[in-house]
Amino acid sequence: MKARAMRLLSVLFAASIGLAACSGDSGDAQSAAGGASNLSAANVDSASLQAPNAPTLPCDAAANANTPCSAAHSVTRLLTKTYKGPLFQLTRASDGGTLDVYPYTSGTLPRGAESSLIGSANVNTASAFCNKTTCSITDIYDQIDLVAPLKNGAFGNVAATLTLNADGTESLTVPNPAAGANKTTTVPVLNGLATITLPGTSGTLTVQLSTPPTTLTTAAPLALSIGNDLPAIAGKPATLSYAQAQGAQIPALATLDGQGYRNRFGTVNQSLGDSDIAEYMVAGAHYDQSSTCCGTYGNMEASADPSTYAHGEIEGEMFALAFSNGNAATFGYCDGTGQDAPNVKDTVCNGLDTNWPGVDAEAGVYLYGPQQPPKERFVTVLAKYSPVTASNEFVVKSGAASQSVLTADFDAVPPEAWQFGQDAGHAFNGQWEGGLSLGEGGDGSAAPIQFFEGAILTKATSDTTDNSIQTSIANFYGPPSNPVAAACNAGNLIDSPLGLTDPAAWAQQTGGTAVAATDISGIERGAATLTNTGGSAFANVREIIRVQPNQAYTFSDYVLATTNATVFPGGSIQTDDPSGTEFGWVVDTNTGAIVRGTWGAGQASALSSIKVGNWWKITMTLTTPAGSNNAQVFIDPPTSNAAGVRSSQSTDYLTATHYCPSLAILKTASSS
Repeated sequence: MKARAMRLLSVLFAASIGLAACSGDSGDAQSAAGGASNLSAANVDSASLQAPNAPTLPCDAAANANTPCSAAHSVTRLLTKTYKGPLFQLTRASDGGTLDVYPYTSGTLPRGAESSLIGSANVNTASAFCNKTTCSITDIYDQIDLVAPLKNGAFGNVAATLTLNADGTESLTVPNPAAGANKTTTVPVLNGLATITLPGTSGTLTVQLSTPPTTLTTAAPLALSIGNDLPAIAGKPATLSYAQAQGAQIPALATLDGQGYRNRFGTVNQSLGDSDIAEYMVAGAHYDQSSTCCGTYGNMEASADPSTYAHGEIEGEMFALAFSNGNAATFGYCDGTGQDAPNVKDTVCNGLDTNWPGVDAEAGVYLYGPQQPPKERFVTVLAKYSPVTASNEFVVKSGAASQSVLTADFDAVPPEAWQFGQDAGHAFNGQWEGGLSLGEGGDGSAAPIQFFEGAILTKATSDTTDNSIQTSIANFYGPPSNPVAAACNAGNLIDSPLGLTDPAAWAQQTGGTAVAATDISGIERGAATLTNTGGSAFANVREIIRVQPNQAYTFSDYVLATTNATVFPGGSIQTDDPSGTEFGWVVDTNTGAIVRGTWGAGQASALSSIKVGNWWKITMTLTTPAGSNNAQVFIDPPTSNAAGVRSSQSTDYLTATHYCPSLAILKTASSS
């Protein structure tokens, strides 16, 4: 969403009651219990729900690539142009009244408002309805709405009945509007699944019914709803709140401990067993609540009650996106000062309330960095998995929601499986059960989140599709507060690439110091002038990050060009494999000639430099050795000669200016 449109949204929110009247929604916004907006699915066409020249929405981009969303939830905007229902339901504290909040359409957009607001949540009706009281979000509607053919143009989940027959079999009865009013269809339930042929189409629904919430008897059929909506856990809805986005207010779902949204029984067409899956969500990057353990949004166990689990909590029963501090995680990621095994969180980070993106795959919470930039309000977390019989991949990506490129935090074959901190002895594999939740872990553990939107898919997406999804996200939640900083952070695994002057992020060692300097923009001071204060051959600043073994990476750094230097800067990546392999480089800042640093035994697969304005951009590709879990990133002031030989210097205070060191996973040509 453009900044100008977002500023206008702020004005609209401030004047919500008056503008609600202008939009024709005021009467319904003041409705009593059971009231709803006057906008109904029947009088909305797809064109009216999309701004002119709007970018492709996330689930439309996925569908265009033949990897369609199987469920999509948002409190901020439409995620597909085909959906015509409400985004979420509010319940008012003062009288229990309810309101379904729809997106703006071309017909309900207030007079004079920017057309780019079309498709975003109608904050006018919401704020008018909640005027002088508080509201909670009691249901988040599924925008993919696979059960739509069963309800004749209505929205929301569909009422159904599960019956235990006299012969011990089970059957599911659902509406069949194609056969006439009040007509139904009954289908058998086999191995906890029912297959429904949708009336009027060739499509089918697979309904997950594996773990009934109560004991099923022949005397008492179980009433349930089928579909992929996310209703609040009874008595525990989150209060409607708002977040700042480019000076405006947008709706936010901010859960606390114990609050959550759950649909574990009766979901349709979700990934089951060891099969493809992909998910993304947009969350608050610096929410003041934090999950100590769990994934919070996605495919969960078929029950939140661990007493119903046949084999206990075992790996692969869930695939839920995490944005958590990992203090109780079986795998915790943190850029600290130690060098630890992959199932051990760096001790320096145990006291930090910092959230890391990743996946909770049950019995193993796989968290990967980096931290989110301090000035960015929203973060995208995206993950996907494909079994060994298909694409054989496990991917976690993250990044500021305002930027168009995500960082690949892990992108390889599935990692070693962890079972509550113990090596399971084999690679991770899925055993998905098809439940859905938000704001809780698989066993119902608290997993607070500030949630804005997300979607779940039953096929692993391509990188091209991931980029299309993130482009849509960035269009709505952007632009970034600092485009230069965003460009540095995009695709970068290093936690503080613009913090070389911060000793808490980059340790200053053996006489290496750093002070802020003007960066490549010519305006910002994101660069750092490194000084060799004592002439030591080993002066540097250093950060430690997690890496994966046998993974190809690209390292880059910008170094300010000179004309008459005689001693040159460089740097290195040193992994914690048994040999402590170090990949070094040195650049002649006069000519841009780059050579391998002779002090390191590691052999980079490529070294290059190109001139970018007054800077040399250094690029080094390398593959981490087996046994690597962490890497030290060293950035050096002048310590070496043009041949790459490092030595003590008789002249103190030699300087070189560095900007935006970066480490990124290098994908192979065969990768998706």
